[in-house]
Amino acid sequence: MRTKMRRGGVWIDVAVVAAVVAVGMVVAGVTNHPQPDVEAIPGCEVVFPAGEGFSFTIGSYMGTYDNPDYPWLTAAKASAMSDALIESLPTDVELEFAAPSESLVFQPMDIYPKDATIGNGITVEDIGGDSTASGVVGRGGTDASLRVSAEAWDGEVPPCTEGRVDERTTLPDGTVVDTLDAVSEYDGVSTHHRTAIAYFADTLVSARTTSEGEDSALPLEVDELRDIVSNPELRVSAQVPDGTPPPRHDCRSSRENPVPPLSKDVVERLGAALADQWAISFPAARTDRPIGDLVPGSYGSGSACNRVNVETPAGTTELTVEISVEENTEWRDAEVSDSPGVSGTTPPDGTVVTGWTDEFASGDQPSERLRVLRPSNTVVQFGFGDGIDVDSLVDLASAPGLDL
Repeated sequence: MRTKMRRGGVWIDVAVVAAVVAVGMVVAGVTNHPQPDVEAIPGCEVVFPAGEGFSFTIGSYMGTYDNPDYPWLTAAKASAMSDALIESLPTDVELEFAAPSESLVFQPMDIYPKDATIGNGITVEDIGGDSTASGVVGRGGTDASLRVSAEAWDGEVPPCTEGRVDERTTLPDGTVVDTLDAVSEYDGVSTHHRTAIAYFADTLVSARTTSEGEDSALPLEVDELRDIVSNPELRVSAQVPDGTPPPRHDCRSSRENPVPPLSKDVVERLGAALADQWAISFPAARTDRPIGDLVPGSYGSGSACNRVNVETPAGTTELTVEISVEENTEWRDAEVSDSPGVSGTTPPDGTVVTGWTDEFASGDQPSERLRVLRPSNTVVQFGFGDGIDVDSLVDLASAPGLDL
């Protein structure tokens, strides 16, 4: 069943808890006033009429894993949940190749200002505390965004509300799952969306897939979303397998102008070339992940990148690498190498090598920078710390097969 919702207001969609709180407000508002008849919803003993939603804007920044305020979300836990989520996708559904944050990897929780005012009885505590994994999934030529969130929860299952649920299922273990297949309209734009929310005893898991257009197709069916959110491996109490590594992080991209992203085949080719040269240039170095295990840069960056920890005789240091195409020919001007704080050389083959110290690097970020512009206009950039030989990095950046 597909529901059509055409209202002026917008329902809160920052976190599932906010929706639950909004439902609670609706319930509180209808208990003392007569209400019109509503249609029955399968699996619901009582159905309340739809209430008006509202939208709001609030600033936030991404926190970190192992936040003491949310001890259940360790880095290993996020990685295990991400693996479980991807494994729960139907076998014929493909995940779009993208940066880790857009590859269904559960991210650290957003941090909101504690004194923020939202209104309508909603507090920062109501909208925070969830870890979210996002990506684009496809099947048979149909693509759509998928967003899955999980958070610790020990509340009561809210009553069914018209327009928010069109079927409620109670699983054998007592878990309640609400699903919805609906079309909503806002500012004249229709969006087809399917959602599923699982109320475990200790966890709230939600999934939402959307595509613009009233008749737009979606690659995941309602029952498949129900299967995803009811996966017990997404519960906050699910055990993490020993040896689970932390999840991949996005690489910082130095590009300012969006360019078409690199394909998976190209990124894998670059990674293989980088790995072959690494074995030659750094034969004794050890890394916590293969240097050639590249991922796409941030959305629209058109780059491939990696971040590894390298063990050297001087200790352990972080090394970042980014490969992209340079469109600014000013970097081939000899004067660039004479800029204050920048050292540079230009080998006979036309390569431009520049290095400098990043005075704004903070924490454990590498402070040394090296930029190698190849004759093909492919640029390889490194960030590194003590113990990394610069000449060896130049050799690494000159590897055959790195041209874009």
